Amino acid sequence: MDKIKIAYFGSPDFAANFLEKLINNPSMYQCIEVKMVVTQPDQKVGRKQILTPTPVKIVASKYLRSEDIKFFSLSGLGVPAVIKNFNIELRDIDLALVYAYGDLIPKELLSLPKYGFWNIHPSLLPKYRGPSPIATPLINGDKTTGVTIIKMDEEIDHGPIIAQESYTIKDSDYRTDLETKLTDLGFDLFKKTVVQLTGSRVNGLKTTEQNHKEATYTNKLSKKDGFIELEKIKLIIQKPTLNSSFLIFNLFRGLYPWPGLWTILPNGKRLKITQMSLQRTTPYQLQPIKVQLEGKNEVDFSTFNKAYNTF
Repeated sequence: MDKIKIAYFGSPDFAANFLEKLINNPSMYQCIEVKMVVTQPDQKVGRKQILTPTPVKIVASKYLRSEDIKFFSLSGLGVPAVIKNFNIELRDIDLALVYAYGDLIPKELLSLPKYGFWNIHPSLLPKYRGPSPIATPLINGDKTTGVTIIKMDEEIDHGPIIAQESYTIKDSDYRTDLETKLTDLGFDLFKKTVVQLTGSRVNGLKTTEQNHKEATYTNKLSKKDGFIELEKIKLIIQKPTLNSSFLIFNLFRGLYPWPGLWTILPNGKRLKITQMSLQRTTPYQLQPIKVQLEGKNEVDFSTFNKAYNTF
């Protein structure tokens, strides 16, 4: 049996973890071969603005020989020579697999691989289409999320469903936890599904149209999403209510570790809450545990408040 030749599209840490599983998992190794990796261009990172490759590029460079892998940046697809080369490469691919790539896939590419483009989306589509499906259910206080594999069409997270599985969100789950757990769930789901592309079962792959009337959408996270006015934080800490405590704590879970929850002090400095707890018995006390003042190291909240007497 010939291995399924895969082009993998992804960028952040959890997409890199998925790629590592694809490369190293014994059962995957028997039926697939990663022949191409597509990721975002190197970005300037940190105060020194050091040009840094994406986590997906780092993993691919670690495990795959240079002659066995091709790197493309879709930001260069406006150049005719790049488009031609990219199209030729994709025509030799059986399946393009997308997980948190971070950009739109041009529609003219979608039909080039033998089995098209599949997208692993960490939500129960049609709910939470768009760029932040892991953070949004935490922010909204949902009890359930999941992973959906779709065959991509030209609209965002719109294509028919190939497979789907749910996950019950724990009270202790933060965004980083869900990134790991949904990546693991998505990998297991893909592993089960890709078997249907082998041998005589290829025609047995069935899809289900999404109920587009029930679609909801997420927005790209930005730094301003974590801003809360100082007086509002003080009121919630000093006079907590069930609704306010849960709203802020869920926001913290969804925005952890970036952009996180932060406020502006009277002196104009930014204060970030880096660790927080919620006492889940009446009166649902919300308590910052650690904070970081702009330009300073992280400290215990009690230490900060003794020094600045802000709360």
